[in-house]
Amino acid sequence: MAYDIAIDVNTNDIVLKGGDALLIDNAERIAQQILISLRFWLGEWFLDTRQGVPYLEYILVKNPNEAHIKQVLTDAIKNVDGVDLVTGMDLSLNRIKRTLIVEYTAKTSAGLLTRKELLGYG
Repeated sequence: MAYDIAIDVNTNDIVLKGGDALLIDNAERIAQQILISLRFWLGEWFLDTRQGVPYLEYILVKNPNEAHIKQVLTDAIKNVDGVDLVTGMDLSLNRIKRTLIVEYTAKTSAGLLTRKELLGYG
């Protein structure tokens, strides 16, 4: 069984409970790691610039290809430990607010996981 340190999705700070870091597991851990993976830009980590989502290359372009964006984000989700299959994904791009809402359903080792994640600067 894998554990992770809980992170507040709004502030990206570690969640503390009674002065100790809160540990999470199962579906909560997988959902958090998927969110981290979706927020991880290609080239962001200096120790391995090959990791991350290629936002500048395929998503934040003048005429983005929605099918390709879905494939890129599906691959990012499938690479998370515990994810077996991404069974559905819907995208909602707001060019004015510069946001992308990703709604996905994934079959995981902890059961079916359905989430809606807001990505971007809005």
